[in-house]
Amino acid sequence: MTLSIIWGSSFIAIKIVLDFIPPLFAFGIRFLLSGCTLILVSYFHNKKNFEIKKILFWRNSLFLGIFFIVGGQGLLALGAQYLSSGMTALLNSTIPLWVILILIFGFHTKTTLLAKLGLCLGFGGMMLLVGPSIKNDEINIAGIISLILSSLFWAFGSILSDKLSAPNNVFLSAGMFMFIGGIILIFLSFIFGETIIFTSLHIDSNFILSYLFLIFICTVIGYAEFYWLLKKTTAPVANTFAYIVPVVAIFLGWVILNEAITYLTIIATIIILIGVGLIVIKSHR
Repeated sequence: MTLSIIWGSSFIAIKIVLDFIPPLFAFGIRFLLSGCTLILVSYFHNKKNFEIKKILFWRNSLFLGIFFIVGGQGLLALGAQYLSSGMTALLNSTIPLWVILILIFGFHTKTTLLAKLGLCLGFGGMMLLVGPSIKNDEINIAGIISLILSSLFWAFGSILSDKLSAPNNVFLSAGMFMFIGGIILIFLSFIFGETIIFTSLHIDSNFILSYLFLIFICTVIGYAEFYWLLKKTTAPVANTFAYIVPVVAIFLGWVILNEAITYLTIIATIIILIGVGLIVIKSHR
């Protein structure tokens, strides 16, 4: 639940930051600084078992950085430019569904009927939640493809993380793939022609506070917790945040921006939480 609150609150910060700097460059700096922070934390936390020199760990971190950061977050940043927030939330909520489908058809993993029911309820609740807001929106094929690929990359990364060897320290493990992913995003930013004229860049306090919140709260703490969940639970359970994050975002919009919450929103929220509960309870059993 804490992860859903942290990442649910990140949308306002992302919106403010992307008003100042391009998406790939903004996300590249975000994950580069966050990765460095977690690596330093892991060093001071346990200097004796600081396993950063092992080539195998860096190779595996490269794979995770490509799936989680470059594919999962880079494509999300690009696709969100062409779609409404409702459509983006709907497509992003399919991550747990993709995880289950990949496990079933790619790894021949057996899934219980109750877990499948939980996935259907969660996805159905999300459609009910965001459906009215995207009903009359113009569909952008490029944006849809980017968001679907983003969810697929994230799902593959979640599954592979359990199969690739990594440092025992969760901070170091998360920091390494975030560091590599951030470097790749910055490189891609220049390749795709994202340019920033720093002399004319107007930076205000809202931008600074939002970027700091996005880096050190949403990314450093959020990704450390998510990677810890991947090691302690299963990929479907760890990714149930995708169903709850839009609910948190809507609630914060009601509290901070005085946006209305309808009966449909309340019903959809209850359905989503029941679906998540079925997945989590059955997985723990």
